[in-house]
Amino acid sequence: MIGARRGLVWRLFHTSQRVKIGLYFLLFAAQIIVYTSIFHYAYPLLEKKPISWPSSLLFVLETVTTLGYGELLPFKNEITILITIVMLITGVILIFMIIPLLLVPILSSIFQRAPPRKPPHELTGHVVMVGYSELTKSLVESLSVSPLPQLIVVDDPDVAREAARQIGAKAYVIWGDYTNPELWSDAGIKHAHTIILSENEHTSAAIILGIRESVSGRIIAVVDKLSFDRYLRYAGAEYVLSAKHVTGQILARHAALTSHIDTIVEETISDRFPDDLVPEAGTKLRIINLPIVQGSRAVGKTLSNLALFEKYGFDTLLLSRGGHFRLFPSGDEVIDTSTMLFLIGQVSTIGELVKNEFMPREGREEIALIGGFGDVGLSAYHELTSLGIGCIAIDRKKHDISQVIGNTEDEATLREAHIEEADIFIVALNDDDLNIFTTLIARDLNPRIRILARANEPESVAKLYRAGADYVALLPSIGGQVIAGVVLSDIVHIILNLPNGQKVVRKRMMKSTTRTVGWIEHKSRVRIIGIEGGGRSVVHPGAEEPVCEGDALIAVGFPADLKRLIGIL
Repeated sequence: MIGARRGLVWRLFHTSQRVKIGLYFLLFAAQIIVYTSIFHYAYPLLEKKPISWPSSLLFVLETVTTLGYGELLPFKNEITILITIVMLITGVILIFMIIPLLLVPILSSIFQRAPPRKPPHELTGHVVMVGYSELTKSLVESLSVSPLPQLIVVDDPDVAREAARQIGAKAYVIWGDYTNPELWSDAGIKHAHTIILSENEHTSAAIILGIRESVSGRIIAVVDKLSFDRYLRYAGAEYVLSAKHVTGQILARHAALTSHIDTIVEETISDRFPDDLVPEAGTKLRIINLPIVQGSRAVGKTLSNLALFEKYGFDTLLLSRGGHFRLFPSGDEVIDTSTMLFLIGQVSTIGELVKNEFMPREGREEIALIGGFGDVGLSAYHELTSLGIGCIAIDRKKHDISQVIGNTEDEATLREAHIEEADIFIVALNDDDLNIFTTLIARDLNPRIRILARANEPESVAKLYRAGADYVALLPSIGGQVIAGVVLSDIVHIILNLPNGQKVVRKRMMKSTTRTVGWIEHKSRVRIIGIEGGGRSVVHPGAEEPVCEGDALIAVGFPADLKRLIGIL
């Protein structure tokens, strides 16, 4: 009983600022009372002089606050001096404890600027993002390639302050009550290019119903569960997107190598293409993703040995291996089963390239395990089974599929699912720590298995790679890329977010002035890796290659450089 009370007091002291302040005030008051009493009775005995209670209190306060006017000095007795020294030292220590605890937070709250409730000026043609999370941060980064102003709207001043600190000058941040029409008027939703809602589904539905009559731009709702799609559309959302659904697709597409072009072309990962960028079969350049699987003909060869450009017109854009990425890798890179290649070339030769250079020599059926059968796992399951790959799900809940009931982080459960014989393991739990631990166990049980893991937090990506994952899909980053693809569909098409912060985009030349590739690269500081139009498709064009109105460029660069490119074109 006594221990429980002590624990309660300890928790209150360490979790409540108000309790701390109260206790320090009591301690300070008790110290003053005790010192005043000691001095009142000791001074007449030691110094042989009378002293009143008010004079004793005044002397104690002067001492502990280091004012020390010195009316009672000099002391004749050394004990009086020692008492005064003790009062001085303990008083100073206590004051220095109280100042940081009380004054600093109070002064900070007084002088800290409150987050704004409206933008500094009227915005038009801007993107309004409702809610703030890792997905919002990723979205801001993806949209930074465009000239569209960005505005984040939240309903909490502390969240607004933190968002403004993290985002900086990339976006405006305001806060207010979502139910207050004045907030949306200040946000300029009437003149907004797009409104994106990433709050929970119930809040987003209520906001959409309140603003849809005032909105002229597109409304995009981001949902945690895709099953809420029809309700948000009924409320007034033009697009309903799920980062989890797309993440499951990406995990599956990075897991298996097939001859199905739609599953290896990076640009088919979003649900819609911009109308002016719809692929035309056999005539367009595409970026493809090729995982190197067990038994692949490419294992043990270098990029130079493969001679992909000479044979098929494909250039290597990116090589990924165990969390390490090389942009435009050298021909000396040796291919192994931990390698993933991103290539650029024409659609017409993709099938031949995959079949001749990368498909396994024997046609053994692959087995895939899926750890966690939520929205991400379900999406990966549908993608893999559509490719003819057999799947075994591992989940604590019973589902009407082939599965093992249990925890993925349990070794016995993984053995029951035959992890030693499996080729692919998609770790799709909604907990990064569990995904990391599951990856560690799986890599130990089957060193050759291909592990693809989901991450919710950026800090978990490196840990998952160190644990043994071959590929990690960061859910907020994928969500931001997909949403940005819809928002910017009439400006630029984002194909790929690279690990170093660069992006691969497709942008059409809108101006009538003819320029050269070299001139555009010099002015924008991007690298043009492909150009098509006028009946031609060129991979790695030369500096003198002309760029005419209507030509589509595929370029690599940092957001600021790509923003310049968009202005030039």
